[in-house]
Amino acid sequence: MNEFLSHALTPVILIYVISGMLALGLSQTVKQIIEPLKNGRITISAIVASYIILPLLATSIARLFGLDPSLRYGLVLLAMAAGAEVGPIFTAKSNANVSLSGGILAMSIGITIIYIPFMLGVLLPEVHFDVKHLLLKLILTIVAPLLIGLFVRSRFEKIAHTAEKYLHMISRLFVVLLLFTLIGLYYKYIIALFGTYAILAGVIYVIAGFGIGYLLGWPQRGTMVAMGFMHGARNASVAVMVANSIFRDLPDVMLMIATMVILMLGILIPASSFFKIKPGPASA
Repeated sequence: MNEFLSHALTPVILIYVISGMLALGLSQTVKQIIEPLKNGRITISAIVASYIILPLLATSIARLFGLDPSLRYGLVLLAMAAGAEVGPIFTAKSNANVSLSGGILAMSIGITIIYIPFMLGVLLPEVHFDVKHLLLKLILTIVAPLLIGLFVRSRFEKIAHTAEKYLHMISRLFVVLLLFTLIGLYYKYIIALFGTYAILAGVIYVIAGFGIGYLLGWPQRGTMVAMGFMHGARNASVAVMVANSIFRDLPDVMLMIATMVILMLGILIPASSFFKIKPGPASA
């Protein structure tokens, strides 16, 4: 069974990522992406938090709790992968600023695929890999589908709306398959992590990430909640793809990412109800 799940992991990741990026491109126009990012303070805050504060926070937490190197790699790699696909979903559930979370998602994806190949060696200097190969892989699987989706939306809007629905369905199906594949492969090891500092480190990171984003979104409540979810959650598909490419001989890297995905969902799903904004003049 484990052998089957191990072979299924790569195609499940690719289908999920490509379908999700196509759906994102088909559902947005360039104007819709750029408009919410015109708030310079929020945009700069999101970039600084995502690419400086949170990776350093993950590195500090991992060292503070003395995590094994492979577990530390997984935590830091996930922290570097900004642009959480689930961020706008949680934001919408909370009646917060969905357009902002969508803009941050699109912007972050463009930055993340450049940032990870070049900064991974800085934050994890002992890790060696082919930067050009990783960069090319991320461009082909993430940026190319997104640009194709944006192009189709700009030229064939009716086709884009129709295709978007089916691609969203495929993406949601395969994110569930990805979650179950990771659980099936690593559930015994995840259970074994209880009693260690890895779970505590992950919980602290997710809560701190949400809190940092929430505070940076001040003063509008909808912006605060959107920023909270976009920083509390990370782009698991990119992290899994990178780990699957350069950490194949270190299974605990994927174990930590799988654990973090479960922790993110376990913390942020209830948070989307707790921070839900009641409709009214203030939220409008």
